[in-house]
Amino acid sequence: MSTFILHALPAGEVDTAAPVTVRKTAADREPCRRCLHDATPGERLALTSYDPFLVRSPYAGEGPVFVHADGCERFAGEPGALSEQVGGRVLSVRAYDADAMLTEATVLAGERFRERAEELLEDPEVEFLHVHFAGPGCFAFRVDRA
Repeated sequence: MSTFILHALPAGEVDTAAPVTVRKTAADREPCRRCLHDATPGERLALTSYDPFLVRSPYAGEGPVFVHADGCERFAGEPGALSEQVGGRVLSVRAYDADAMLTEATVLAGERFRERAEELLEDPEVEFLHVHFAGPGCFAFRVDRA
């Protein structure tokens, strides 16, 4: 059994009514952070700011995320289950301790994610991981021990 579980929007739902929210139509495979599925061209999206941290630290802060504008079902994480958004992307995997202080960071091909996540979570000092899409830097999902 895998040692981790993915969590979409760990700090709660995004505010798609926020003044900074931009509505757009998907052109390619923009990643929804709520359902952790890629949008299909033509789907309506909301691009807004989101802070995924549950603990305040110098690393906490808002960044851009896409969600389906018309709603979607939240990703139901199960131990070892990966999102379709992992493969075929370059990911930034960031490890944090219980005080949300960065302990390690790595950039890798999504196909290497499972192995690296399990390695990082073997460290007793690591409390959780945040994964970002490396190019644009957008938050993707949180990873915890299962």
